[in-house]
Amino acid sequence: MLPSGYEFLRRGKMISPFELDRLLGLNYFISNTAGVKGKLRQIADDFSVDEVFEDSREDDEGEYLHFIMEKRNWDTIRAVDNVSRALHISRKRFGYAGTKDKRAVTKQRMSVWNIERENLEVLNLKDIKLYNFVRSDERLNLGDLLGNKFKITIRKTEGDISQIKEVMQETVSQLSLGGVPNYFGYQRFGIVRPNTHLVGKKIIQGDLDGAVMQYIAKPYPGEREDTKEAREMLSETGNFKKALEVYPSRLNYERNMLDALVKNPKDFAGALRRLPKKLRRMLVHACQSHIFNEVLSEAIAEGINIRTKNIKLLGYKSGFSQDEIGRIEKEVLEREDLTMEQFKINSMPEVSVTGEDRRASINTKISFDVEDDELNPGLIKVSFSFFLPPGSYATTVLREFMKTDPLNY
Repeated sequence: MLPSGYEFLRRGKMISPFELDRLLGLNYFISNTAGVKGKLRQIADDFSVDEVFEDSREDDEGEYLHFIMEKRNWDTIRAVDNVSRALHISRKRFGYAGTKDKRAVTKQRMSVWNIERENLEVLNLKDIKLYNFVRSDERLNLGDLLGNKFKITIRKTEGDISQIKEVMQETVSQLSLGGVPNYFGYQRFGIVRPNTHLVGKKIIQGDLDGAVMQYIAKPYPGEREDTKEAREMLSETGNFKKALEVYPSRLNYERNMLDALVKNPKDFAGALRRLPKKLRRMLVHACQSHIFNEVLSEAIAEGINIRTKNIKLLGYKSGFSQDEIGRIEKEVLEREDLTMEQFKINSMPEVSVTGEDRRASINTKISFDVEDDELNPGLIKVSFSFFLPPGSYATTVLREFMKTDPLNY
């Protein structure tokens, strides 16, 4: 039963018309406003993220060095790879509390084991700055933060200032009642190649051959032509040696996997293990995330008050929720042709997942300004600021206001 004040939902749920949303399980908007459209990240400074921590425990004799990594147009895993190569140390010595967007300016705390600050201070890396060095006896791990502060600008919006303000204010009002659906956002799955959940599903099902080929061989329309041609050649021929010769050098993860397959064509687990462990785990988590999104979408479709609900990130120890959410979880899992037991992955035990709870909605204070767009004369920009807890995605907030093609995020 929907509580009083949910009249905007009673008038009919807003189904996303976008194919990518449906592919990733983001089937509904909880608000029914028209949206201001627009585009994110015209410049990197339009999307700024700062991590928020409790006061850390400093220790002058600690074996870990903590520091801030400020990066521009780098995803976290590749940025860590770049720093580790520059230092000639293993990336396994680094820890961090969360992964951050590539197309953004982000500041995140990092830890690195058994190294002196002088080694990091002298690094000169393109679009990466390292500073605020302190020693600690604690390694940073995923989730070790209070959340993230976002400052985001949408440009090229549609309408005049008064129209856009009206849409913004009504959307804020609706979200304060319904809560922002805590969907996993596009970054979890990819936009140009939205297939991380498909790779993860094949790993969970034990189809490591299929997982490898989904990762390295399946082309997507938005990719560069040389990349599509290389993937298509591998899909058609299965010739790993030839593929290694023609795959663009920028596809270093794929090339590392191909190198493993040239040396041992049947060792698909070995090829997947050429990926960083955090990335391998992210592939499995992406399958969990897709299932979560589908469950959340169905809950919205059934008119369930998501503000009071948790949804399972299913794993081999999780079980189903006890209420109507549990029924939906079971239906979605069956539809995906998966079982709970399969999340214990015998072929790659290190990426097995036990399962946990995740809130179905986010409650956050959203501030905004509507102004003339200095980069696009005659158009209007909207600037946002808000805080989100760990694991929540800014794009799931912004899509309620924009309601535009996901390629614009």
